[in-house]
Amino acid sequence: MTINQEHTPLREWEPERNERVVHWRDPNTVGTVIRCDRYGHVADPYWRASVRWDGGRVEDGIETSSLTRVDGTQGRR
Repeated sequence: MTINQEHTPLREWEPERNERVVHWRDPNTVGTVIRCDRYGHVADPYWRASVRWDGGRVEDGIETSSLTRVDGTQGRR
Protein backbone atom coordinates (compact mmCIF):
# COMPACT_ATOMS: atom_id res chain seq x y z
CA MET A 1 0.00 0.00 0.00
CA THR A 2 1.26 3.50 -0.86
CA ILE A 3 0.54 6.39 1.47
CA ASN A 4 -0.21 9.70 -0.21
CA GLN A 5 1.71 12.28 1.83
CA GLU A 6 -0.22 15.15 0.25
CA HIS A 7 -3.62 13.92 1.50
CA THR A 8 -4.73 14.69 5.03
CA PRO A 9 -7.75 12.72 6.28
CA LEU A 10 -10.61 15.16 6.83
CA ARG A 11 -10.81 14.35 10.53
CA GLU A 12 -7.19 15.30 10.95
CA TRP A 13 -7.39 18.63 9.14
CA GLU A 14 -5.89 21.43 11.23
CA PRO A 15 -6.95 24.79 9.80
CA GLU A 16 -4.56 27.64 10.44
CA ARG A 17 -5.40 30.60 12.64
CA ASN A 18 -7.00 33.42 10.60
CA GLU A 19 -7.94 30.98 7.83
CA ARG A 20 -11.33 31.72 6.22
CA VAL A 21 -13.78 28.80 6.42
CA VAL A 22 -17.41 27.79 5.93
CA HIS A 23 -19.46 25.08 7.68
CA TRP A 24 -21.20 22.36 5.64
CA ARG A 25 -24.57 23.20 7.20
CA ASP A 26 -24.38 26.90 6.23
CA PRO A 27 -22.03 27.34 3.24
CA ASN A 28 -23.13 30.96 2.72
CA THR A 29 -21.76 32.11 6.09
CA VAL A 30 -18.02 32.69 6.17
CA GLY A 31 -15.90 32.82 9.31
CA THR A 32 -12.33 33.09 10.53
CA VAL A 33 -10.57 30.39 12.57
CA ILE A 34 -9.48 31.90 15.88
CA ARG A 35 -8.24 28.70 17.55
CA CYS A 36 -7.69 25.04 16.70
CA ASP A 37 -6.90 22.28 19.22
CA ARG A 38 -6.03 18.60 18.91
CA TYR A 39 -8.07 15.93 20.72
CA GLY A 40 -8.32 12.16 20.75
CA HIS A 41 -5.75 9.41 21.01
CA VAL A 42 -2.28 9.69 19.49
CA ALA A 43 -3.21 6.99 16.96
CA ASP A 44 -6.57 8.63 16.14
CA PRO A 45 -6.34 12.41 16.50
CA TYR A 46 -8.95 14.91 15.49
CA TRP A 47 -9.13 18.70 15.58
CA ARG A 48 -11.75 21.11 16.88
CA ALA A 49 -11.80 24.76 15.90
CA SER A 50 -13.24 27.97 17.27
CA VAL A 51 -14.58 30.19 14.52
CA ARG A 52 -15.68 33.83 14.57
CA TRP A 53 -18.45 33.98 11.99
CA ASP A 54 -18.93 37.16 9.98
CA GLY A 55 -21.38 39.15 12.06
CA GLY A 56 -19.50 38.51 15.31
CA ARG A 57 -20.89 35.19 16.62
CA VAL A 58 -18.18 32.83 17.95
CA GLU A 59 -18.69 29.07 17.82
CA ASP A 60 -16.35 26.77 19.77
CA GLY A 61 -15.61 23.07 19.38
CA ILE A 62 -16.41 22.57 15.70
CA GLU A 63 -14.89 19.29 14.47
CA THR A 64 -12.83 20.29 11.43
CA SER A 65 -14.36 17.57 9.24
CA SER A 66 -17.40 19.92 9.15
CA LEU A 67 -15.36 22.86 7.83
CA THR A 68 -13.89 23.71 4.46
CA ARG A 69 -11.96 26.68 3.20
CA VAL A 70 -13.94 29.21 1.22
CA ASP A 71 -12.60 27.60 -1.98
CA GLY A 72 -14.02 24.21 -0.86
CA THR A 73 -10.71 22.54 0.07
CA GLN A 74 -9.46 20.91 3.25
CA GLY A 75 -6.11 19.54 4.37
CA ARG A 76 -2.59 20.61 3.55
CA ARG A 77 -2.00 23.20 0.87
